[in-house]
Amino acid sequence: MNRAFPAQLRKAIEAANAYVKAGILFVPMPVADETEQRQRLAEADARLEEMAVAAEKGGAA
Repeated sequence: MNRAFPAQLRKAIEAANAYVKAGILFVPMPVADETEQRQRLAEADARLEEMAVAAEKGGAA
């Protein structure tokens, strides 16, 4: 396992705090490397977009 750099950890904490402030339930997930991190961030972005579209339509995601 590779240790994350402090700057990466700060960004992760900021993201988690943003979810909390927005009232969005989330599951933290460890990643093995930067490639996997990018994949998971893309998945999270896609999921947030789905939730935003559903919210605009008045439904639940």
